[in-house]
Amino acid sequence: MSDVSINAPLGLGNVEQLDVWFEGNGSTAQTLYEGMGVCYNWDYGTAATSTPARYNRVELPTILNARYFAGVLSQNYVIPAGGRVVTIYGPSSVCRIRSRVSNTIGVGLTTCEAGGTYAGYWNLGGFEGEGSAVPLQTIDRSSTAGLVLAKLQEGPPSGLCEVLTCTAGGATTMMVGGKTIFAAATPATDATFTMADGTIAGLKKKFYTLGDQTTNNVVVTVNGIQDDGTTAIATWTTDTAGEEITLAWHGDWFEQGHVGGTIA
Repeated sequence: MSDVSINAPLGLGNVEQLDVWFEGNGSTAQTLYEGMGVCYNWDYGTAATSTPARYNRVELPTILNARYFAGVLSQNYVIPAGGRVVTIYGPSSVCRIRSRVSNTIGVGLTTCEAGGTYAGYWNLGGFEGEGSAVPLQTIDRSSTAGLVLAKLQEGPPSGLCEVLTCTAGGATTMMVGGKTIFAAATPATDATFTMADGTIAGLKKKFYTLGDQTTNNVVVTVNGIQDDGTTAIATWTTDTAGEEITLAWHGDWFEQGHVGGTIA
């Protein structure tokens, strides 16, 4: 018989609590904060060896582990160079996340950030699924990062999000899957990225221009099909805030829709 009773005092959130090992960086202690997201160290050890501990070990989100979201830290921690056990709240939990955007209760999504200075913080909403959350508190954290109550989503991986400032231009490394956000920049030359063919049916990718790209552009090269189902896409070029394109892999990258930018 299923138990559908309240599983915590009314004043506390309904959480899925896990104790896991946070990987130290091997050289110095790290200070991490309640509400930061973490991902499983899915490739720990030797690839050919069966190592179940890959899903007992976590690390900050990167563009390489972004599809393996584990949960959020339950409190502040100092992580020794050699690592330590931490408590996290997994997908489906109602808990506090460390946000750096404005949040409105029950409206839209916020998504965990991979890589960069703010790895593990929560930013603009990407795709639904593990690594995204629904705010359960109205509070603006866009000026100063801080905590906000949220419901962590379950389901397929969201792929997280990344924020890039493409000042240098030229060939640029971008995350496979998830949402790539272009902050305002003046690229020295066009910032370019060539999308590799997907390896997972239905894998989704979104590019979103948060701030204007002045002087030069961001140019994404893709082996794709426009949303009419027949016309090819070779490139999508963006330079203006608010432009975006969403693609999904089904043997080719199929456009799911776009706002602005130039498709060629």
